[in-house]
Amino acid sequence: MILTIDVGTSALKAVLYSPAGEVLARSSRRYTYATPRPGWAEADPEQWWQAFDAAILELGASPNPLAQVRAIAVTGQMHTAVLLDTAGEVIPPTILWLDRRAVAETVELQQRLGLAPYHLNSTYTLPKLLWLAREQPDCLRRCASLLWPKDYLRFRLTGAQCTDATEAGGAALLDWETLAWATSRLTAYGIRPDVLPPLRHAQDDAGPLHAHLCARYGFDPGVKVIVGAGDVLALLCGSPPTPGRVTCSMGSSSMVFCPLVAGQQVEQAGARLYVYPLLPYPLLGGVSSTTGAAVQWAWQTLYADQTPFDAAIQQAFAAPAGAEGAFFLPFLAGERTPFWNDALRGAFYGLTLTSSRGHLLRAVLEGVAFSLRYLLDEFDRLHVAVETIALAGGGASIAGLPQLMADVCGRPVYVYAGEETVTRGLYAYACQALDPCSAFDAALARTFGASEVYAPTQSLAALYGDLYHRYCQLTEFADATLAR
Repeated sequence: MILTIDVGTSALKAVLYSPAGEVLARSSRRYTYATPRPGWAEADPEQWWQAFDAAILELGASPNPLAQVRAIAVTGQMHTAVLLDTAGEVIPPTILWLDRRAVAETVELQQRLGLAPYHLNSTYTLPKLLWLAREQPDCLRRCASLLWPKDYLRFRLTGAQCTDATEAGGAALLDWETLAWATSRLTAYGIRPDVLPPLRHAQDDAGPLHAHLCARYGFDPGVKVIVGAGDVLALLCGSPPTPGRVTCSMGSSSMVFCPLVAGQQVEQAGARLYVYPLLPYPLLGGVSSTTGAAVQWAWQTLYADQTPFDAAIQQAFAAPAGAEGAFFLPFLAGERTPFWNDALRGAFYGLTLTSSRGHLLRAVLEGVAFSLRYLLDEFDRLHVAVETIALAGGGASIAGLPQLMADVCGRPVYVYAGEETVTRGLYAYACQALDPCSAFDAALARTFGASEVYAPTQSLAALYGDLYHRYCQLTEFADATLAR
């Protein structure tokens, strides 16, 4: 068996796979993050560890004995740096990827380093380190090592400190030509490069599991703990890799990518989308900052009476298509692709005295769908044909959202059975760790079952076409008006 762990922004998920790629059991635990100031967001890594402990104990109580686990693989949210002192203790604050306190530092670094936005924006680690160097310098003086969420959890499991190229790229600390640390970006601002851990491959063995943890959870002492990769793995795992199909993995943010065929070249005009080369095959796409997070925010804000989430979604879809003229721009923490504008903000437009919370929540759901269609227009502009959409992540489980995506985007939407996305890629890497002859694509393909297909509703095509035109006008006005 293979155990996979995903350290997300709001929850940790543990998924147990059979050797054949079948999900045997799963467990998850939610946690919170702090927002001490507007635009700030901070995590407590101890919550990740407590969530892991609870999830694994629950799995251990299942009929699948953990002694049969042959490999453990960890992924997690990217860009969130964990600072450790010489004793391996966390030095707060652990600044989350969605934190926007380092916007000024981002502008400064972009001007000095001349990097494209997809290589450096305010979600990345480097601007946050520069902010700490200026505002809380004692944190960096005490810092002996720098890890990211999956690396921190694996450090707690093994005592080994290392990371991989996906995390280095997501930190804006990777030399993309050599795939080595770009240490000069730290030294230029007086930050010691020796805090960076060794770079390893995702399928590498990170070292043995601590003996006391083997005893606590019932793992065999010979279990492999592999390095793993950042949650950019979700780009691979929403559907079997298929040219002409975009995968949208919607969690708090959404990753939208399409595999490129061998030899396909893309003109990255204006750097609005990017080609991601750090996975087994290249992908074209981008990331929207707050899509699922916008839906969650709207539910919590509009339904403060504790109406259950599913009931609120039902109210939203009971409202007419188009929400009677209400629009929502889903930019609650700026926006990455395709605008790369930290100053963008969320907004409602078109409200009237008859607008109910159901209308508003429907507008949020439609705004998220419009933002996906906007990205598809970018694919078209680059002459990359998108014929179908695969929706994965938490968004795929929101009743009515896959059909809405199909109606708004005018393309069939596929949802594959099972709740897993990013852990599928971990399973494939773990298979390679256990058998170097194992092919990544073949292992990944084993994790997919049947799919449900949502065809566009033709009667809504004209309506949503007109509404989408209006959404584009509002979005482009906001982008042009709000300074970067």
